[in-house]
Parts: sequence; structure tokens; C-alpha cells
Amino acid sequence: MDLIATVTTTGHGDRHNSRDVVDVWRLNGQRVFGATFEKGEDHDGDDAGPAEQVGKRTRMRNGDDRKQGGFVRAVSWRRDGQILAVACADGSVSLINAFTGKIAHRLDAARNLEGPTTATMSFSSSQSSQSRAAPASSSGSKSIPPPVRPATISSISWTKHFAFPNALTIRSRLNQSGSKVSLDQLLGLKADMENILQIAADLPQALSAIDIEDSLPKLATLPPLGAAVDDDVFSSRASIDAIFHSDGSSGSAGSGVGDVDALLVGMQTEEGGCAVNLKIFDSFEVGTIEVEGRLRSRVGTRHVVGFGGHPFLSTVFVVVEHSNPHETPDSSLHLISLDLSFITQTGRNLPLVARKATRLANLLRYIAQIQTQLRLEVKAAFDLPARFLHNIDESLAEGDPNADFVYAAHHLAVTGECLPRLKEWLVDEVGERGLKRWEKSVGDCLDLVRRMTSQNLMPALETCQAILSRLDGLAKYGPTSSKLGLDEKVVGRVRETVDALTILAEDLLLDVGTEIKEFTAFMKWMKFECEVEALEEGSERAEELRESWTGESEIMMVLEYVSGAMKETRLKKYVALDGTEQDGGRDVETIDEDTDAGFYTNYIKRRSGGKPLPSLGAMVERLQKQSDIVFGQVAETFRKSILGSYLFEFSRGCVAERMDIRVIPEQNDVSLYRLVAMFKNDKAFRVVSIRMRLDGGKNPKVEDRRDVSSTIPEVEEILDAKIVDDRAFLVLAATTADVRIYQMAIDTAEERDDWEVRQIFEEGRMHAGLKPARLEINGREGRRAVTVVDEAGMGFLVLDLDGESDVGQRDDEEGAGDEMSTG
Repeated sequence: MDLIATVTTTGHGDRHNSRDVVDVWRLNGQRVFGATFEKGEDHDGDDAGPAEQVGKRTRMRNGDDRKQGGFVRAVSWRRDGQILAVACADGSVSLINAFTGKIAHRLDAARNLEGPTTATMSFSSSQSSQSRAAPASSSGSKSIPPPVRPATISSISWTKHFAFPNALTIRSRLNQSGSKVSLDQLLGLKADMENILQIAADLPQALSAIDIEDSLPKLATLPPLGAAVDDDVFSSRASIDAIFHSDGSSGSAGSGVGDVDALLVGMQTEEGGCAVNLKIFDSFEVGTIEVEGRLRSRVGTRHVVGFGGHPFLSTVFVVVEHSNPHETPDSSLHLISLDLSFITQTGRNLPLVARKATRLANLLRYIAQIQTQLRLEVKAAFDLPARFLHNIDESLAEGDPNADFVYAAHHLAVTGECLPRLKEWLVDEVGERGLKRWEKSVGDCLDLVRRMTSQNLMPALETCQAILSRLDGLAKYGPTSSKLGLDEKVVGRVRETVDALTILAEDLLLDVGTEIKEFTAFMKWMKFECEVEALEEGSERAEELRESWTGESEIMMVLEYVSGAMKETRLKKYVALDGTEQDGGRDVETIDEDTDAGFYTNYIKRRSGGKPLPSLGAMVERLQKQSDIVFGQVAETFRKSILGSYLFEFSRGCVAERMDIRVIPEQNDVSLYRLVAMFKNDKAFRVVSIRMRLDGGKNPKVEDRRDVSSTIPEVEEILDAKIVDDRAFLVLAATTADVRIYQMAIDTAEERDDWEVRQIFEEGRMHAGLKPARLEINGREGRRAVTVVDEAGMGFLVLDLDGESDVGQRDDEEGAGDEMSTG
């Protein structure tokens, strides 16, 4: 699947109506899907060009920093091409599923950037890392959340890391003589590393990898939320399967999955500080890491401009730009390393616990949407009957203050005599049309509640129990619980809430079944009485209807409904019709305080004693809060294990604009790596190569650094420079006659003058007069492609580096609509 993501700003010049549209295209110019991101009132930053192209073909390494851009600041493809991350100026990150085109997750990175009262992790002035994470508060205590510092996103990137087998094992297998397996094959969409690398089977590990969730029925879809909701991910089969029932891709179930996808978001605060927000497995929140380091003592602002990493390493490298208007030059670049030690420490259990936690979080979203839809549906369904009954009660009270519909219905059912006011109401106000509306309103609602409870809510709770059972097992095993941050007691509380919620769902299903039977009998009786009372008194047709009436056996059920559920539906005690959960929240606290036996035991006792029980919304809210504690403890444990160090400052000739970095492993020494960074200016480009030794993946030591500034003969201007893979890089340059793409090996950039010309744009123009200005490269083995972006952002051209021909191009000029594909 080869895709390109673009960002187009519409309403240019109107800051109130400006919006950014993210579109995804195939290489032949066919649009696959798109998403619109509106600019808020508080984010009126500088507008981007009319159609700035910042996307890339799938599996491209880094997102594009749109500093000083529109509302969409950066986009980044995950390496396998399944997820597109879109970062916005308000600090939100939307993860778009490439298979469904819908927003699978909407994350708020700025919300996790807390004030100084609760630090996550920072660097001391001695270049060593230290943990400053506050201890988790107990469940019974209350704390005031720390202030959130306003922040915006400066950069975004996906990195991939091997958790199991470990990197040394994988590298030794890849380096074996005669090995036909490459790193790109291991990082494929559905690669089973253990089979590809022919690793000996481990029966205990294989048994522990068996997932009981695979044997459970698939979750059913939910009714759509409406066209105005862009992140309605539970209304289609494709979205449900992609979120809950993925088929062995990265981060999904399967013993062959041994890699960890990390989403790194560079954050910049209003005070000039910077931090990195880290998520793994798409949406599992690890937390925010301050990376200012020794720059904290300097005056000015700092922001993250780039990331680098390699699957063999648990270390990621962060490039931070420091700006000071009082210095000349006013900016400098610094390299900081972050070692994600929890990846190597937890090994096989990391994908397991992160996958389970992520799936549990998705199930909570699913259950919360069920609760919301049930509340809205029930509230809307009983509005019409309430108006009908209000009118008849007022009319009956005029003749007899003690009379109401319940009294009149009982009188009619027992004696067969219909009060005049009731007859007038049945014939003139309700009638056949009113009964149809009544039946459809309440009947459809009761049926929907029954179906959503049995087909959605209860299966979701069953899946929650399976997930919590696995987390409980990990929490009870000491070696894993300490490394994963799982507390047996905390997980046990969540399981108790799920068990109680399951009992509530069963009670709801029984009550709604009973009410459906009563309502069906009531509607049958009402239709009969409306038809009879509409006839003239003493008519033969009325006598025939009374003689043919077969509902005498259901009269008792009708009267029970009239005096019971019709006045106050049984659903009210499960669903808060006014949208508040305050009473239910008090009931939850009361259950907690009953005894020391536990929440589930106390819930059963109160249920058996007929005491008030919390509503569905209150139980879902309790479940969410308790799960957040579990997630928070796991994330805090991971965050504490992150080690960081300040490495060095790049030379003053390096600027952040059009920067590209790549980590390259040395072939002859598994502990040596090179970080290659490319920078360009008007006349030349600079290649900085840093050789580092990483013993055990922690605290890299810089052993050698080369800083080479190169020029190309006959070139008047360097437009862009990007790294293709571990061996070569490309330079887009303008000569006096044309624009060319040059290729050069990374190792020989300072030794050779004979550049290989890969593409020539005659007269400096691409198709339809587009002017090449930027490069975006995907260096996947066997399918290396480069996207050449137009200067005005009006189109792009895709070149196949391995096939030495352009494989597609698109002209985005407004009104032209020109699309073509060449071989």
C-alpha cells in the first residue's frame, strides 16, 4: 500500500474560516480519504500556503515540522503505513487509520504537559538523568491536579524498537552467512520474526502468548453518532475490526510481534521550554519528558525540531533548537539522547501489557459511548408519551381532582365503561396516528436498549474481564509486576467494578425484557380501545370487536404497565435521563463505605436488600477512574526508567530548516552506531556524522564526530537535501539551466566530486509548470521512492529510485484537476 499524505489550507486570508484539510492519495493521484481540521479562535497562528504538501508515502520515517504554519503543524506515517498521525497547533494529535480513513484516536498531548508541581523527568546540569516523578496517590486520598502549561506541537515522529527477540539476537541472525532476511522484511506489515529468524520454540512463552480474546465473539457495531461527528469509530465493521480485532500487525495479538511503535511529540511551552510527549502502541500514554537539559540555564526559547532512532536501539535522539535574539547567530542546535529502558527491561511482556491496556482503554470508550447513546435514546423516547399523558391527566382533573389516566384506564379495563373525557382523548388526540408514533417511539427505544445491552455492553464487559484477568496474572507475578508497574490490589478493584457492572447489565436486560412484554400488551389494548371508542355507541361493529377480543389474559399485564412502567420506566434507575450522575456517584461512595468486604460483595448485598444502586453512567465513570489509576501506575513506572543525557552542540553553521537525521548501525561492531545529520544552506550542504558507542543501550558515548561542508560543481543553489537509506543521500539543486536531483554515497561525500544525476527537470520545471523545491523520501528496501514537492505547494511528483522512472505525479492547481501517471 503506497500512499501520500498532503495538507491543504483552505480559506486562506480569512483567519476565522481557515481550515486545514489532510488528504491521502495513491501514487496515481487517486484520492483515498481526507479529514478536515478546523482552526480554533485561540490558535490564529500564521497561515500556511494555499496547498502546502507535508505528507509522505507510507512508511516514511519522520513527520514534517510546520513551525509557523497553519493549524496542522505536522504529519507522520507509522512505519507500517497503517496509522497517520496529524499534530495540530492546539496540542492535539489525531491518529487516522489508513484502512478505514477514520480517526481512531484523538489524543491531547498538551493536556499531559503538567506544571512544575508534578515533574515527569528532566536532566540535571551534570548531564545525568534523574527521576522526579511524584508517587502515586492512594485511592482514598484526593489531590488537586497540577496546572497545565499551555503548549503547542513543534514536531512529531514515529520510531520502532525491538522488544523481543532482543536486538543482539536479531542482528546476529541477520549477519549470518547466507541469511536472506533483511531488516525491512522483519519490519514488514505482518512479519513473524520468530519464524523468519528460525528462533527455537519456547513452550512456556508460547502458552503465555495464547490470547483468550481471540475465541470471544467479535464486538458488534454501535449506531452511528451522526454526520457531524468525525471520530465515530464504532459504527462500522471495518473500524471495529481495526481497533479490537486486528490481524497480527504491529501492536496486535500474535506471538510473532516483537516490536514497539513509539509516537514522539515535541512540545513547546509559552515560557520557552520544551518537552517530548511519549506514547507507545498508538495511544498508550507514557507521559511527558522534559528535555531542556543544560539549555535550561540559557536565556531564550527552546523547541524540539527532530527525532532519530533505530529498531535495534531503545535509545531515541532528540534535536533541540535554542534561540536567543541577543546572540549572533541567534540559534543553535543540540543533541539529546533518551533511552527508553523499559523496552529492554520488560521484553516480551511490554507488548502484552501495552496491548491489553490499549484495548481496555478502547473498550472503555466503547462502553462509554453505549451509556451515552442509551441515555439520549431513552430521554427522547418517552417525551411523546409524557406529553400525551400530561394532556389527559389535566383533562380528567377538571372533572375529578383525584382522577388521572391510571384511574380511567383501570375503570375502562374492569368495567368496560370509557369515561367521556378519556374517549375524547383516545379518539381526537391520540387516534391511530398517535398510537403509531407512540409505539414507534417507545417500542424502538426498548428494542434498542435490549439489543445494545445484549449485543454490545455484555460482550464488551466479557472482553474486559478477559483482559483484566491477564493483567491480574502479571500483577501477581513479582518479577513482572515490579517492572510493569502493576498493583494486584488496584487491578482487583477494577475487576470488582466490572463484575458489578456485569450484574447491572444482566438486571437491565431482564427489566427491559419485562417492559417490552408489558408495553406490547398495552399497545395491543390501546389500539383495540381506540378502534372501539371511535365507533358509534351500540353499533354492530363495536359488538363484534368486543366479542372477538382475545386480550383478556393480558389485562393484568396492561394494568401493571399503566400503574408502573408507564408512569416511571424501569430504565430510569439505570440511565440518568437528566444527564447527571450525582445521585449514582453518592450511591457508589456509599457502597465503598458499607464494609471492608469489597465493592462487589457490598454491591450484591445492597442489591439483595433492595437498596438504591448506582446508575450505569456512575458505574462507567467509576470504571474509567479506576482504569486510569492502572494506566497511570504503568506509565509512571515506564517513565521513571527513561534515562537521558546531553550529547553535544552542533556547529553554528547547522540550522533546523530542512534538516534530516538517520541512525545507522555499524556492520562490524554491534555496539557502534552512527548518527548522520544533513543540513542545507543556499550554496552548500553539510553532513554531520557522529559515531557513538552504546553499551547495553544506555548513555551513548560519542567517540568520533565529522562535520563536512560540501558543494556541487555548477550548482547555484541547494534547494533541499535528504537521506535515502543507510548508504546514500539525495540533493535537490538548481543550476543555470535546470534543476537536478543528485545522489551520493554517505561515506564518500567528502572524497568524491563525481555526483550521480538521478533526475533532470528541464528549465527547472516539472509537469504543468510546477517548480521543484522540496524532497520527501521513503527508503524502504526495493521500493525507494522520493516525492518532489512544488515550491507553491500546488502539486508533487513521485520518483521510483530503484526503477529509475517516475511512477506518478499529480497537479493540485485549483481549477486544473490534472492527474496523470507515467511508467
